[in-house]
Amino acid sequence: MVREDPHISENDICIFTLGKFYIYHNKIVLNEKSNRSRRMWEIFKFLLSHHKTAFFPETILAKIQPEKEYPDPSMVMRAHVFRLKRILNQCQTNNSLANNLVLSQGSYSWEDRTKYWLDADELESLAANAGLLLDSNPDQAINLYRKAIALYRGPYLSELSFSEWLEPLRSYYHDIFVNCVFELIELLKDRKAYKEIIKICEQANAIDYFEEKLHIQLIEALLAEGEVLRARVHYNEVTSVFYRELGIKPSEQMKRLYRLVTAEPGRFELDLLSIQEGLKGPESIKGAYLCDSELFRYFYKLEKARVERSGQTSLLGLYTITTPNYRLPDDKILNEVIQQLQGIALNSLRKIDIVTRWNNAQLLILLPGLNREQAEMVIARVETNFLKKHSLKGLILHKKIESLLPDEHEVNLFE
Repeated sequence: MVREDPHISENDICIFTLGKFYIYHNKIVLNEKSNRSRRMWEIFKFLLSHHKTAFFPETILAKIQPEKEYPDPSMVMRAHVFRLKRILNQCQTNNSLANNLVLSQGSYSWEDRTKYWLDADELESLAANAGLLLDSNPDQAINLYRKAIALYRGPYLSELSFSEWLEPLRSYYHDIFVNCVFELIELLKDRKAYKEIIKICEQANAIDYFEEKLHIQLIEALLAEGEVLRARVHYNEVTSVFYRELGIKPSEQMKRLYRLVTAEPGRFELDLLSIQEGLKGPESIKGAYLCDSELFRYFYKLEKARVERSGQTSLLGLYTITTPNYRLPDDKILNEVIQQLQGIALNSLRKIDIVTRWNNAQLLILLPGLNREQAEMVIARVETNFLKKHSLKGLILHKKIESLLPDEHEVNLFE
């Protein structure tokens, strides 16, 4: 169901692009029944995104599917556009978005022949108007910024994960959203509206968790409201996630906040509790632990010492991505495949397993408490889960398992 929006009326033709893409008119989602026609809709999104710019068929197809060559691009485009127009005409033929798909002198463009409402355009307009009112009418600016932020429900055309042509546009609208959030926060600070700042930061973090400045603003607002324990817990959570997922240590601004969230007089009995909250990390994180190679070395040595004392077994697993002739693949393809493999591994392994990206082509996995047979099953399961969702794109995935080496061999492995 389409969320009600105060900016639009029931009779408007509405196109939503910030988050999930859909076209809504007369209580019908036009792209819902034909959602499987991915290539056709990507052509629509490309032309819509490059408003009033004409492109030849071969240019459009090369942008949206660069890995494929078409013997007759014009024929392919004609077929896709014909199907698009038929779908767009299903509500009204006189007032249809199909009129905006224009073919002229062999090239295609999106023109404004039929009026429509577009959330990305509305976001731009609201942000620009709010900026003009910052000094003269801050109350009205606040209302406009609130509306702009409410429009942004995720990255621009988020369903197109690996389309290079989208990246500049995606960054552009994301920057508008983030700027609106920070401008609104500054206006609310003047009014000491910290409760609303907390709510805004939490909503923005749900969309863009790795924008550190949002966490800084949230922690500062929590402190201003006197919620020191909550601020402390959030600090511990976010710094652990940033280190785990990105290998990023707390910035100077975050370190300054650490001194504030831990400087609570008369509450020393809570220190150990807050430390434990920080050690737990966010409950939403499941699966194996991801760390950088240096931290992995440390866990490896700890696990080896534990194995020597207890007599239990632990194994080391290795995934390597190569071309069929055992060379390194192209950086772009390699990075895409290894990132996908890393995500599957983290979700397929246990919480006590530890994963690191050892180099551009290899993932190293520490598997505590498993024997070789169990470890082989785990390593194979990760590969199976990966191949269910992703393609190796003509590359080879190599797997290897070894027991932890005795002390005299440790230098050969890690140094």
